[in-house]
Amino acid sequence: MRLKDKVAIITGAASGIGLATARVFAAEGATVVLADLDPARTEAARASAAEAGGQTLALRVDVTDRPSVDAMVSATLERFGRIDCLVNNAGITKDARLVKMTEQQFDSVMSVNLKGVFHCSQAVVPTMIEQGA
Repeated sequence: MRLKDKVAIITGAASGIGLATARVFAAEGATVVLADLDPARTEAARASAAEAGGQTLALRVDVTDRPSVDAMVSATLERFGRIDCLVNNAGITKDARLVKMTEQQFDSVMSVNLKGVFHCSQAVVPTMIEQGA
C-alpha cells in the first residue's frame, strides 16, 4: 500500500484515465477525492473507486472556475485535513482542423487543459508547502 494515509485529488475522475487512476490510488491505500463536472457520473466513479478500498469523496468541480476549485480544496481539507497529491487529469478536445476550429472552441480547450491546471495547482500548493511535502 504505497499511498497509505495520503490524500489525492484527481480531476477529470468520472471516466477514462481519471477513473482508472482513482481506482489504482484507492487500491494503493490513498484517500481519493474524485472531481469532475457531472455529479451523477462522478458519484458512480466514486463508488467504483471505493470498491478498490480506502475513503473516497465525489465533488462537482469546474476546473476553469477558480471559486469551484477553491471549494474543492476547502472541502478536501475540511473532510481529510490534508492534500498530498494532485492529478491534473481534466482535459477536453474539440477536434477540428485549424481552418475550421472556432476561437470559442480554442478558448474552451485552453481554459480546461491549461488554465484548469493552473487553478488546481495554485490552489493546493500552499497546503502542500505548509505540510512540508
